[in-house]
Amino acid sequence: MRILLNTVLVVLLLWSSAHAEGGFVIEILHLNDTHSNLIPAGLKIYPFPGDDRITIPAGSVARTASEIAAIRATGENVVFLHAGDLVQGTLFYTVYGGAADADVYNVIRPDVMTLGNHEFDRGSEGLAHLLDQLRFPVVCANIDVSSDSLLTGRIRPCTVLEVGGERIGVVGLLTEELQSVSSPSPETVLLPLAGSAQAVIDSLHGLGVNKIIILSHIGYENDLQLASQLTGADVIVGGHSHTLLGDFSRMGLDPQGDYPTVVQAADGRTVLVVQAWRYGQVLGRLRVEFDEDGSVEGFTGSPVILTGEPFLTGSGDTLSGPFLESFLAVLEEDPLLSVVPEDGLVAGIVESYSEAISGLEEEPVAEAEDDLPHIRIPGGNLPGGSMIAPIVCDALLWKANEIGAGADIALQNAGGVRIDIPKGWITVGAVYRLLPFSNTLAVLDISGQEMRETLENALTDIFDGGCSDGAFPYVAGMRFTALRDAPSGQRITDLEVRGPDGSYMAIDPSRTYRLVTNAFVAGGGDGYSMLAGRPFTDTGFTDSEVFIEYLEMMGTVQPVEQRVFLVDAIE
Repeated sequence: MRILLNTVLVVLLLWSSAHAEGGFVIEILHLNDTHSNLIPAGLKIYPFPGDDRITIPAGSVARTASEIAAIRATGENVVFLHAGDLVQGTLFYTVYGGAADADVYNVIRPDVMTLGNHEFDRGSEGLAHLLDQLRFPVVCANIDVSSDSLLTGRIRPCTVLEVGGERIGVVGLLTEELQSVSSPSPETVLLPLAGSAQAVIDSLHGLGVNKIIILSHIGYENDLQLASQLTGADVIVGGHSHTLLGDFSRMGLDPQGDYPTVVQAADGRTVLVVQAWRYGQVLGRLRVEFDEDGSVEGFTGSPVILTGEPFLTGSGDTLSGPFLESFLAVLEEDPLLSVVPEDGLVAGIVESYSEAISGLEEEPVAEAEDDLPHIRIPGGNLPGGSMIAPIVCDALLWKANEIGAGADIALQNAGGVRIDIPKGWITVGAVYRLLPFSNTLAVLDISGQEMRETLENALTDIFDGGCSDGAFPYVAGMRFTALRDAPSGQRITDLEVRGPDGSYMAIDPSRTYRLVTNAFVAGGGDGYSMLAGRPFTDTGFTDSEVFIEYLEMMGTVQPVEQRVFLVDAIE
């Protein structure tokens, strides 16, 4: 750690001073988990009383660039941060491996970025190639890559920005689950979160830097816990959990907390925790006032959805006439929505990369007869959980049997499925956004008892271990009931396997079943440690290509029967 602390980099970024009466003010703009989303996608909101749904374009990186440039031009003491997972999730990454993201964000110029787990999806070689292209600092304090020749010396624990005559320390942090949710090299060593962060904070304080931002990719709940443990931190700008914060419920969205969420630290200081949802669909904007001692004295702010025409009705028609005028009036009055023009330079860069993938992006492969939303853990309006993940499982099971592997059951981790599929045509581009990781299908033998224990272990990691909810299991060829509040290892009350005639029967603990899943899970990823080290056959077929083939065969898809029953207690 001493070596890491000695690598503190001071970056001088001189802007005009904006000292409010009694304090110093900065404005923090932030993104996280953009996942190679460079063009807008439809976002459904309910801006009017009743059930009038409007679909607006959100997530345009060219609009984000325009808004950030405008704020920088008119504001003072502006800092723009990215909290990781810059890449992975669309054809822009599948085809270009991060070059498109680098070209775009080199123009927008984040002041600092931290590493996300998906920066490691192509191993050290992929991350090193990305770092070669980025023209802004990338920081992470709880990682040791000194034994990795491709990365050593390239990732600093923190940086110091000089803004308006004041110094602001920015400390990076990465999820401790990295080894199970991505593909880092064996030489990549994760260090304890709180201890690593505190050591760097103390070092910065020793240099006279008393305003500290933690730029983290560890998830909202972990950010709240960390904020209460640290001394000397002021703001945590987070990512990883794709958490929407702020007053968006009136639009039919589902925020998980206040923006900012205020936490009292171990030393009694106020710590502000923020996050900006996912895919660039909101831009976080937080104004913080510090007192003379560097403590938070006041704050205002909110994320904002950046959008622009066309706007669509619930039936898919373009808004026009009085209805459009009414909606534009709502946009003008609502601080959570802003109509923003696209930045021409960034739009041109995106267009240049789009040419090679546009044909694939829009090529239809099947039609969804209903909306197929995705959530990781069942609940709310989706008590049976994701409606698209079980169909992915069907595709895995179909392919395994189509090639003669003789699979009985299929398992898909919720974290490997990334987006909702709306009613209508499903395109190749949508499939690659749904299944962006190019995981190959893996087949292995497992006893009924081991299958039960594997499911139990995944649920224990989520509900007792505080691990990623990406481990939540969706299945085909079987179904199960689980008690959320039961003791660890005793949640599964019914586990049944489908027979050749379509009926279900209790799983036989002593029988060997053939399981098909993705190679990431088969290797113990995303919390499936019970599968780690077991022999499996890698079929070589990628999940996205298999799903495209399955959709083409089906022609149309619709919701399947419920297979996962998650209840709070025994009824």
